[in-house]
Amino acid sequence: MKRAHLHVASAVTDALARLGVESPAVTIEKPRDSTHGDVATNAALVYAKQLKKPPRQIADAIVAEAKLDETLVKCEGVAGPGFINFRFADAYLQSIAALALNNSQTFGTTSDLGDQKLLIEFVSANPTGPLNVVSARAAAVGDSLTRIYRSLGASCDAEFYVNDAGNQVELLGQSVFARLLTLLGYPTDIPDGGYHGDYILRIAKEYGEKADRNDLEKLLEPIKDGKQANIFGAEVVKELGKLAVEKHIGMQKKSLEGFRVSMDRWFRESSLRESEAEWEAYRALEARGTIFEKDGAKFVRTSEFGDGQDWVVVTSQGKPTYFLPDIAYHWDKFRRGYDNIIDILGPDHHAYITKMAAAMSALGEDPKRLEIMLLQHINLLRDGEPVKMSKRAGQIIEMDELVEEVGVDAARYFFLLRRTSTPLDFDIELAKRQSDDNPVFYVQYAHARIESIFRRGELQAPNTPSHLDLLTHPEELTLLRRLRELSDVLLECANARDPHALTNWLREVAAQFHRFYHHCRVLTTPDELQTARLCLCRATQIALQRGLSVCGVSAPTEM
Repeated sequence: MKRAHLHVASAVTDALARLGVESPAVTIEKPRDSTHGDVATNAALVYAKQLKKPPRQIADAIVAEAKLDETLVKCEGVAGPGFINFRFADAYLQSIAALALNNSQTFGTTSDLGDQKLLIEFVSANPTGPLNVVSARAAAVGDSLTRIYRSLGASCDAEFYVNDAGNQVELLGQSVFARLLTLLGYPTDIPDGGYHGDYILRIAKEYGEKADRNDLEKLLEPIKDGKQANIFGAEVVKELGKLAVEKHIGMQKKSLEGFRVSMDRWFRESSLRESEAEWEAYRALEARGTIFEKDGAKFVRTSEFGDGQDWVVVTSQGKPTYFLPDIAYHWDKFRRGYDNIIDILGPDHHAYITKMAAAMSALGEDPKRLEIMLLQHINLLRDGEPVKMSKRAGQIIEMDELVEEVGVDAARYFFLLRRTSTPLDFDIELAKRQSDDNPVFYVQYAHARIESIFRRGELQAPNTPSHLDLLTHPEELTLLRRLRELSDVLLECANARDPHALTNWLREVAAQFHRFYHHCRVLTTPDELQTARLCLCRATQIALQRGLSVCGVSAPTEM
């Protein structure tokens, strides 16, 4: 089926070409005032200088030249300084209901991004504990974006980068070991910077219960004798670190699965070290003349590629800094052939944007292929008081804890309610409330209400369009306009790298359905009109289900 706004763009483009504009680029927008029309263009104002005529004169000429299919759209005329307004034909709007009924599983999907291959890295929490609510927001945003891109025809992979190497793993092992020694009767303080959460104690208990008693006695001998000054130098510390990492990765995978998030790949930092990919990246930088030495350390010349300074990649002791494996990982992403690479990171990574872009430029890659999104803070409130979120201090608000309290649907939906660039206040009590002031309840209730209409009338939900030409009431046509917008909203979300506009659309559809149902009787109307309105109800239900699905939220039939 033709999309009316694209038809308008094509007709206006052709008209401008006939008026003498070379390769015109036409923008079609939604007017601020819906009484002016459904879509509008400012093309006459844009090309007034080139055509050397007043904008309104050009607008009149465009209207005269544009060849419109009036079964799709009609020109409403010229307004203001030269805006041209268009209104969708009733027949076109009525066909939207037919499109939904005939394509219940794919309504709203397009091939607009069918030529794109994208990678989205998100969550990527350290394997040092359970996922917290910050990771939960990243999971909701990243997974919803992945679903959005796929619904628009793009090939989109979701990836989790596992930081399973480096000092934090060593500290993790030491923290578990300290708890193990304490359980065995040798009270030991967790080292500075270590991890204090209850999950550390759980791992220590599990290890102690499963370990061979003789092995534990051998472990304790040098400590009993006082022969081992550095108790954290024991070989078992490395073993405990690896054990804790695997436990935490397993927990994180389980949490994400329960949150309806599926990762295509869990990319381990340790694999970069095992394959020496970080040194391959170093040699590539060196070969391009972007490495220099200072005070025995090796720096990459990121300042020559747009960053504010140069960065150490190898210490004076010959060890790679954390930045080198990060460079190697991103270079690996580039070499996998993605058109766009998106990182979703926390708000404290602002400097990382230019830093990594410069590093990719230093390797000869196009930094425009990399986009780093910064998710802003979450203000989680409980009884009006902010809740602290410190993984290391043991005061962690776990993702599972929040989801258990408010449910997957509410958690995912609430995390999408605000732009990713703005902080989010998450009201736990509101998320649990079964009332219209709860945003997710309001939308889900509209879906369930439609199902109740079919039950109350003892009717099967229609699957075949019928008598849609009878849908002429203003509230019916306005509802059809909202349904038509789904594919446009998905594209808007994809271009903005932000799914929050989809929750706005869902709210508007639910609100318009309630207005339609208030003004237009469904079950007590003549048969043909009843059939048409039942078709509209079913089309709305399909649209709501499709939009909620992209958000990772269910569409219940009873509430």
